[in-house]
Amino acid sequence: MNKRTIFALVGLAMVTLVAVQACGSHKSSGSTATTASRPFYLGSTPFFTTATAFPDWRFENLDDRDLLSVHVDDFLGIPWNQFQNSSTLPSAWVTQWTTLANNARATGKTLYVALSPLGNRTTLAPNIDNGGARTENWAPADTAGCYRFSSDANAQNYKLAYINYAKYIIDLTQPAFFSPAIEMNMQFARCAPADKAAYIAWYSDVHNAIKAAYPQLVVFPTFQLEYLYGTAEPAASCGSGVSAAACFALHLPEALSIPGDRLALSSYPLPWKFSAEYNFSYPTDTYATIQNATARKIWISETGWATVKILQSYQHGASGSCGAVLIPASMANDSELEAYMTWLLGEAQTRRFEAVIWWLNRDYLDAAVADTCPCSDSSDTCLLTDTFYAAAGDYGESLMRVFGNMGLRHYDGSARSALNIWRQTLARPRRE
Repeated sequence: MNKRTIFALVGLAMVTLVAVQACGSHKSSGSTATTASRPFYLGSTPFFTTATAFPDWRFENLDDRDLLSVHVDDFLGIPWNQFQNSSTLPSAWVTQWTTLANNARATGKTLYVALSPLGNRTTLAPNIDNGGARTENWAPADTAGCYRFSSDANAQNYKLAYINYAKYIIDLTQPAFFSPAIEMNMQFARCAPADKAAYIAWYSDVHNAIKAAYPQLVVFPTFQLEYLYGTAEPAASCGSGVSAAACFALHLPEALSIPGDRLALSSYPLPWKFSAEYNFSYPTDTYATIQNATARKIWISETGWATVKILQSYQHGASGSCGAVLIPASMANDSELEAYMTWLLGEAQTRRFEAVIWWLNRDYLDAAVADTCPCSDSSDTCLLTDTFYAAAGDYGESLMRVFGNMGLRHYDGSARSALNIWRQTLARPRRE
């Protein structure tokens, strides 16, 4: 998950809002009919957030998964200089990571750890200094905010630092699966061709170094599916007159040319409901196309579906206003989530995925409160929305709201109706 992803998804909804009137309900083409076994892991993250803690890891409801996704991304920053020089790491940072690793390993679950060298998918991840202070946007970047992989004289030093960082985290967490880059094709869409090519080469060296040190570890980057289709934002487009399907056909071979033991995808497909190309629904031939193109096992590294309507803006005291509906309740609801989950798990069975990871275990927004405007009480939900609005305005609030109600459980911990679908699949024994 990345805030730039959300900005892109929200932007798509804003510019195509008129299409809402033409949308129909998705009819599931997949099935989770009773089967003796399943070939894939079912996982979710321990991610949670509050007005005072981002992230606020919650290791709960562990019986509802056999894979734990420790999706740390760039959240905790990287002590770049210390890993480059092999010097003492900041103690507070070490404590954060050690606590997280110990808690994750204590679950006894198979672990998948996902990191990113990039902040906002374009520039180097935040730097952590000797005292534990965090600095954003510290590395040389162009006017688009893209790190200059192709021209910065220190790019090779930062590559060595990142390899050392990855090895440190692998030793600490002992995962079965590891991603050294998350949604790496978002950088491809936003940054200059020279920096894209240099990033691919930089990453390839990282991958090869990790595989050399840990030959049995399954290592792969993740890609953002809607960016492969070219629909997530204008910068991702393959050009005027090129359909989403044709764009995907162009981008898929590029993704497969990058070193990886698996093909892993993040996907948040609700914005397809604004697009006529697939009859106001998401494409259902994606994974058949991938399976025909590669022998790599398929991962859904993160996915979900919003279940509460989202407005274009919200009122916060004397600031802002309750704006028009951005994502309507006819799209963001439990029935649509269930239809998508049912189809996806059916595809996972048919295409023999290796893993499906639902992003949230538990909503971090109370749906009833999130569905009202203005939010005027002192609840955790109101405090959290106020915090994001104060920090980053309407877009920052949209970031939080799009992801806030897609969990397997509601905010209070009670089961969402889709959890029954999930549990029925989980009850089948996993056999490769």
